[in-house]
Amino acid sequence: MDWSKTKTMFILVFLILDIFLAFQLYHKYMKNQLEVLDNPTTGVQSLKAANITYDELPKGKTKKPYISASEKTFTEKDTKKLVGQHVEIINHKKLISTFNKPIKLGKKIEAGQLETVVEKNILFGDHYKFWNYDKQLNQVIFYQTYEGSMIFNNKSARLTVYLDDKNEIVSYDQQYLSDITKYKKEEETLSATKALEALYKKGMLKPNSKVAGVELGYYTRVPELQVLVPTWHFVVKHDDETDHLFVNAFEGQVNQLDNDE
Repeated sequence: MDWSKTKTMFILVFLILDIFLAFQLYHKYMKNQLEVLDNPTTGVQSLKAANITYDELPKGKTKKPYISASEKTFTEKDTKKLVGQHVEIINHKKLISTFNKPIKLGKKIEAGQLETVVEKNILFGDHYKFWNYDKQLNQVIFYQTYEGSMIFNNKSARLTVYLDDKNEIVSYDQQYLSDITKYKKEEETLSATKALEALYKKGMLKPNSKVAGVELGYYTRVPELQVLVPTWHFVVKHDDETDHLFVNAFEGQVNQLDNDE
């Protein structure tokens, strides 16, 4: 028996066995890591540990498409539909209108009441949804919707209503997106929980924050072409501050409105 050859054979066998065991260990480790990432309870536990609270989030995933649109060109034919108003068209893309008689509101500004007034008195009024009332400026912002989902922070889809010191609507300016089409086939979105986890992982959520609102809408991905992507909107309160945070529902990218916006 050639002991030298036998020893070499044993060394090779044990080397192969070590490589196999190392590969198995690495594979098991990576599998565990993926399970941790895919486990929704992991992110939830991190949020709880930071005392980030929220009401019940929308459950599950949904399918949404990219959409594309173009800015509407307003014409005199459009303005003739508006009764009891003095209307101007600016650069073909914006309507500026003043009511002949201010529209009275109650003492309290309510979103539902404002949306009803907009629906009855403004072109495509039923396509707009209340966004914000600025008491200091005495104006109300609405954004256009697509299939019931809001198009966030898009000036070409914005309606601004102006009030006087009696809480009466006196005028407005309007822009509108038309020819909205599905740009690509529908894709599965991130769940609201995963989107919230993305905010936390990127340091956008402060400890002891409260998520006061969440909805799925659209955010402009390519402004020059008006290509919009499904996006989660979170209203987050911390102390006396309120942040509006947006998470791309396909890719997890984060956007934030500044105070002026």
